Amino acid sequence: MRIPEDADVRNDYFQCRGIILKGDKVLVMFRSKKDKGEYYVFPGGHMRHYEEPIETVEREIEEETTIKVKNLKPAYDFINHTEPEMRDYYFVGKWVSGEPKLSGEESRESNEDNYYEPMWVDIDDIQELNLYPRAAKEWVHDFLIRFIED
Repeated sequence: MRIPEDADVRNDYFQCRGIILKGDKVLVMFRSKKDKGEYYVFPGGHMRHYEEPIETVEREIEEETTIKVKNLKPAYDFINHTEPEMRDYYFVGKWVSGEPKLSGEESRESNEDNYYEPMWVDIDDIQELNLYPRAAKEWVHDFLIRFIED
């Protein structure tokens, strides 16, 4: 999975996220925001202009959660119809070491109005979560079941 050649990744319109597995659990970031309520996302973030998407995912997951990952593979990409419109790239990989612990920019920004908490959740519970973006929720459970079986 590569970013289109004519893309300008410096404009923050590209996000890369990791779906990280540890047995029958998947890593998510619980969010609680005063203006948006409670929801979950997969850890990740914006690409730096010199990075490949996989490098972004590895860096962001370690920065946000202290987790180390391996064997990242492209999983899914789609246009996230937000304002501004973003292209989201998802990678699936396996946990190597560490336990979810908030760190980096997220730990500095976390407060009662903007709360972050990385955690493991059962794959079978993923459909019950208020997972953003909605497009990810539509495909991720079945994808993970197939990935584990392979």
